[in-house]
Formats: sequence, C-alpha cells, structure tokens
Amino acid sequence: MSGRGNLLSLFNKNIRNMEISNSNEDHEIDSGLEYENSESSGECLLSGHNIETDLITTLQHVNISVGRGRAKLIHTLKKYDHTSKQFITTELSTKANNVEESKGPELEACSSKYGFFFPDLVHGSKGSSVNMYCNYLKLTTDESKGVFNYEVCFFPPIDSIHLRMKYLNDHKDKLGETKTFDGTTLYLPILLPNKMTVFVSKSEDAELQIRILFKKKEDKRNCTKLYNILFDRVMKTLNYVKFNRKQFDPSRPKILPLAKLEVWPGYVTAVDEYKGGIMLCCDVSHRILCQKTVLEMLVDLYQQNVDYYQESARKMLVGNIVLTRYNNRTYKINEICFDQNPKCQFQIKTVCTSYVDYYKQYHNINIKDVNQPLLHSIKKSRTTPAEKENVQFCLIPELCYLTGLRDEVRSDNKLMREIATFTRVSPSQRQMALNKFYENVSRTPAAQDILNSWGLSLTNNSNKIIGRQMDIEQICFSKMTISAGKTAEFAKYAVSNEMLEVVHLSKWIIIHLRNDTRAATNLLDNMKQGCKSLGMNISNPTMISLDHDRIDAYIQALRRNITMNSQIVVCICHNSRDDRYSAIKKICCSEIPIPSQVINAKTLLNELKIRSVVQKIVLQMNCKIGGSLWTVKIPFKNVMICGIDSYHDPSNRGNSVAAFVASTNSSYSQWYSKAVVQTKHEEIVNGLSASFETALQIYHERNGKLPENVIIYRDGIGDGQLNTCLNYEIPQFEVVCGNRIKITFVVVQKRINTRIFSGSGIQLENPLPGTVIDQHITKSKMYDFFLVSQLVRQGTVTPTHYVVLRDDCNYGPDIIQKLSYKLCFLYYNWAGTVQIPASCMYAHKLAYLIGQSIQRDVAGALLEKLFYL
Repeated sequence: MSGRGNLLSLFNKNIRNMEISNSNEDHEIDSGLEYENSESSGECLLSGHNIETDLITTLQHVNISVGRGRAKLIHTLKKYDHTSKQFITTELSTKANNVEESKGPELEACSSKYGFFFPDLVHGSKGSSVNMYCNYLKLTTDESKGVFNYEVCFFPPIDSIHLRMKYLNDHKDKLGETKTFDGTTLYLPILLPNKMTVFVSKSEDAELQIRILFKKKEDKRNCTKLYNILFDRVMKTLNYVKFNRKQFDPSRPKILPLAKLEVWPGYVTAVDEYKGGIMLCCDVSHRILCQKTVLEMLVDLYQQNVDYYQESARKMLVGNIVLTRYNNRTYKINEICFDQNPKCQFQIKTVCTSYVDYYKQYHNINIKDVNQPLLHSIKKSRTTPAEKENVQFCLIPELCYLTGLRDEVRSDNKLMREIATFTRVSPSQRQMALNKFYENVSRTPAAQDILNSWGLSLTNNSNKIIGRQMDIEQICFSKMTISAGKTAEFAKYAVSNEMLEVVHLSKWIIIHLRNDTRAATNLLDNMKQGCKSLGMNISNPTMISLDHDRIDAYIQALRRNITMNSQIVVCICHNSRDDRYSAIKKICCSEIPIPSQVINAKTLLNELKIRSVVQKIVLQMNCKIGGSLWTVKIPFKNVMICGIDSYHDPSNRGNSVAAFVASTNSSYSQWYSKAVVQTKHEEIVNGLSASFETALQIYHERNGKLPENVIIYRDGIGDGQLNTCLNYEIPQFEVVCGNRIKITFVVVQKRINTRIFSGSGIQLENPLPGTVIDQHITKSKMYDFFLVSQLVRQGTVTPTHYVVLRDDCNYGPDIIQKLSYKLCFLYYNWAGTVQIPASCMYAHKLAYLIGQSIQRDVAGALLEKLFYL
C-alpha cells in the first residue's frame, strides 16, 4: 500500500495504539472472552513506538502544497507534537503552542484527573456567613455491601438485548433477584464465588453458554448512574408515572374544571457526588394535563376553519407531548398522518392487524371514530449500536391527552394565575414536600427493599449548609450613585436620574394606524414630559398614519420612510400579532438595519399606567440608539466580557440559532453582537473564532488596544455537554487569542433542580440577592458555585449554577463570584437584577429574536448588530 492509503493506515494504527495504552490505565481484568481479541496487549504496546516512528518518517518525506483534501490532511499530520503526542494543524500550531506556553506549570497542576479545571482554591471567603437549607438528602452506603461489576458474554453471540436479559434471568436463582443488566455489563450487590462463572441455557434445542467475568468492585463514587436507576424503581413502587426524568402522581390530580385541565404533582430526583458526599437532589415538580382528548381538539379546529384545518392542527400539535392513559406513557408528536386511520394495517410480530383490532385485543379498548387521522411519534433508541434504529409509533388521537402548557393557555393571564396557585410552591412547602418524600420511601417496604439490597439508606438531617451574603451594590448614574439595597431593586431611581450616556432623539419615525392617533399622541406627549428627568432631548418625529391594519401596509411604510439619517422607528400596533411583529423585525434587522420599537396601542391608552410605561419605553429607546442607562463599579482594566447562548425551535421545524455578545467599553454598557443560524438541535456553537475575532477588532477600534483578558459566560450547556464545550468551543477562542489574551470561561446553568432556603425551622423563605453557595452541594469534580442574584417574592427562587472551565487569568473564586453578581445588574430591560449575567441575557434575547421572528425567511444568514435589546 502506498500514498494516501499507507499514510492513513499508519495514522489509524497509531491512534488505536494510543487508545489501547490509555485503556490499560483502568486496571480492570481483561475479559479474554472475545475471539477476535486474542492478541496480547503487550505486543500492541511494544509495536506502538515503531508505528509512530514509521508515521513520522513517512510524513517527513512527503512534499506537497497546502490545499484541500489529501494535501490538507498531510500538512496537518506533519505538525506532530512529540511532547503531547498530538497532531496540530498548520493554522493553529503556532498559536496553540503559544497558548500552552502561556499557561505555565501552575495551570497544568490545576487540571483535575477528570479533565475539568480544578485549582487548589475553589471556595470564596468574601461576604457575611448565613445559615441555609437545601433540597438534598444524604445517601449513606453499607460498607459491608458493595456494587460488583461483571462482564457478560454469550456464545454463540446474541444481538438482541431482550433475549440476553431473558437468558440471564433463567439463572436468577444463582444470581439473585437484585441486579442491573444493560446487555453487556452486569451489576450485582454480591460477589460470586469464582472470577469466571459459566451458565448454560437452552435455545431452540441448542445450548447457549453465558460467561460472567468479575471485573472489579465499583467505588461508590462511580455508582451514581446505578443509584439513579434504583430511585426510578423506588418511584415505580410508589405508583408514580415517569415523564422524561420526572415522576408524577396520577392519583392526586388538582382539577381546573373550567379550563378542562388537571395538574399532577410529582418530584424530580437525581443522585450525584458532591463535596458533601453522595446525595439525592429532590425537588417538587408539576405536570399540566389536558382533560380533552386530542381528537376533541382536532374536531374543534375543523369546525373553526375547514380550509386551514390541517395546517392549524400541525401548528398546535407537532412538537408537543401527549400521554396515553391506558399505559401512562408519553410520546412526542412528530407528524400528523391525515392519510391514515385506525383501520390501517400494521405488522406485529409475524401477523398483520389493524389498530382497531390491536387495541381491542391487547387493551380491551373500542375505538369509536375509525376515520380519525393517526399521530406519528419517533423515539430515539438508547440501546446498543446493533439496535440503534429509531422506534416509530402511530397513536390514536382519541386515546391521547396533550401535556404541558400550550400557547393559548400561556396567553390567558387569569388561567395562568389559577394554575400558579398549585405550581408556585413556597420554600416552606418545598421543605414539607421533601420531608413527605422521605417518609413515603421510609414507610414503603418495597422501596426499602430496593435500597437495602444494595446497602443504601436515606438520611434527612443533612440539608443544613453555610452560605455567604455579598455586600450591597452601588448603582452609578450620570450624576448620582445610589445603593441598590438588600432587595437589589432601583426602579424609582432609574426613571428619576439622568442616564449614564444620553443620545438625543432628533430624527425618528412613528408609524401607527389612523384609529390609533390618540395612542401616538399620548406616547409623544408623555415622552417629552418624562425625558426631562432623564436628560434626554426629543424632537418631533415623522408621523406616518396607515389606513389599514395589514402587514404589507407596515412593510411599505418602513421601506418608503426609513432613511440613512433615521435613528429609530416606532411602530404602534393595534393589537398583538406574531406575524406582524416578525415582519417588522425582519425588515428592521435584515433588510433595512435600523433600531426599532414595537408598542401595543392598548398600553398607551391606559391613563393610570401610561406614565410608567412610557418612561420604560424611553429607557429602551435610548439603549437601542447607542446610549447607556446605568452601571456598577467593576474595577477591571482592559477586560472584555462575552456571552453565548443558543435557541432551539420547540416545534423542531426551524434551525437552531447561536448568539454571541461581547462588551466594547469599560463600563460594560455597550455590546457587539452576532447571530448565526445552525442546524436543528445544535447546541455547540460553530464559527466562534470568526465572531470573536470581529468583536476584538471592534474593541480595538473603540479603545485603541486589544483586551488583556477575556471572560466568557456560556449559557445553555448541560452537565453532559461540558466536555464537548471544553474540547470544542474553548479551543476556538484559543486560536484567536494565542499568547496575547488570557481566557476565563464560565458555564451558566439556570435550569437546575437545586433550591436553597434561608431562615430556620418551619418558617423558611427565599434568600436575598447576592447569596453564594460554593461548598457541600457543589460538584466534587468541578470548580463551581451557586448564586442567587434575583429577588423572588412569590414561589421559590431558582439559583444559578456557574461552572468555571478555565481561569487562565487566575482571578480566583471571590472575583468570579462577585463579577457574576455585578453583571446581573446590567440588563437594561429591568431596573434590578436578573437570574443570569447581562451578557448571557442579551445573547439569549438575540437568539430568540432571530429564531422566532427572522430566521425562517433568512435561513443561513449572518446577522450582525451593534447593541441589541
């Protein structure tokens, strides 16, 4: 073999050798059960050096110009780092080496064996100590018992997991009732007498041999996945129904008769290893279930509009979750099959039958409407690669019930307030629910048997923790500095003090319907009165009056009247309509870039609230045309702060959108932003290096120099994606930074189940803004902390989880925690603190705007703006 084939062969052999070498570090017993793996690992390791040498020698004698395809591959492979045993591409080699040199030995010492950044100091010390409670239960293990890992092989081989489980269950008298088996790995709470145990089963008049090899006794810290499976079984014994990772009690629904809805109470549980040990996080959860069947909803849609019936049905149902009560299982609707009905045939095992006959035979259910369409659902298989085909279902609408909150429910404020009486749970009620869960598990013999068989037990006196309260922040306006107070709210000061940076309105446009002339007049009059205290001068705008409330009328008015000198355009709409709003934003963001403000006319006709409404509108408009409202003291010099977030279309029809935001001034009040349309469900962002490089250029233009340090807040990353983010997104920034700029990378997680409470005894309440928890319930393998930044007066506050993946700047926990809290003050749509840093909030808003209103007709476009609210 010669040429590219020889090169790739050498490369693949070298990679396989490195994988074998790494796998030997686990110190597990080699099974020796697979016939094709008879070659000893020692021979592979001995030949590894020769293969590597052959590869390098081959590369040194290859001369080819850098281009695409094979040439690009060869040029990439030629950059081989003998120290790190890695290949570095030509474009990245110089900068990557500079980055490694800039880290120094102190950073290498900070890397944990799990791959995450873990310095010696991960706990802060600034602030006053406060006593807290959390929704965690200690999970203790019996040292006399354990979890024993076995490898199971079948001879002759069997592909089906279900058959493997069936044959293994034939020997449960020797293995015991308690076990967990995934088709290959077997976990038992007992140690079998022999390292190799062989069972024989009969399969179609032939003998089947089952070989069970003992691998190792698992450390309890590596058993969290098993413990989560066990608690799923515990919840099943308590007769709970599982929706994704949450468990709900169908026997105690809260009924809303007028809306034909019911609310199922439940729990969400998760076992993990924390600094305080192995603990169970348990939080209250609720699920909304419609009492009307999907068929009844389809009939209503058909009666409302026959012509657009199918389109309306898809818009309402596709992407939503339904529950089938006959088996209490949930399915996601991917499509509605209007060309099929329950009389259609499908194959079950080796027999063809209709859906009508199937439900009669297996569930004793008579389908009433045989002409109704079918709902198509696709579930991704989580089995072995041999069975990794998606499972498809066809569901009967009259047997399905929609779950979750639909748009029409969300828009009904009265109904949402009624639902909130059940779902908005106070801290004291959450603590009572946690105690109730503990009692249910303790008093149920079947649940106790599941835990005791593995040597586990719950403890309910370990949820007391120590937190810290940060100092009160000072809010800086143009001519005055005020205290935000304990509640971190300053709305009355925001509308009575001169803004930090004012841009006067001289050339702007108001577009309104002729019937909404009074609303436009009210807006202009109140703007001129309210802007005096804010230090802003407003000239008379160009007034455009429309005769008809049509989308094309607004579009034509925008195209005719927007000029190069226009600062902002204000559209006063008669009511709220998503299609009209999307059309206006599409014109103003992509076709004729100009700041825009869309206002509902009804809000300008309320004489009691119009003053406060218009004051907030003036604040927003000042931001959109380049001004700033307030700031907090952040004593950084020459530091850029960035935010990243992604938007995913809930209906699964649109592409994902990634948004990148970067500060451009020292007060962190102005931002550069860029949005990129990606493929469906894509969370990890591509093209960050291009966006980041452009942001650095703009920073240099405005400040005369590049930043020394960059702090990046990344929103939307779950625990399962942290490694991907570490190995794929951060290197994109390293490519641009080289050794010139140091990086601090922090992941922001807001959709978490952790809850913390302040107070004592039964009277628990929400902690004040600025509360930090960085011990006991933080992950044992990560540099992380929890921060409560916002004030919540109803229900229970959700803290924000921050995970520090990199800190080349060596800021330490106190500075990162304080900075994260300060940035929560700088979101200009709210005169107070928000749950996440302002950079992430702006990125979230931009991604949502592009994904919801613009990208449907501008797919694949790169949309750039300077400072978007």
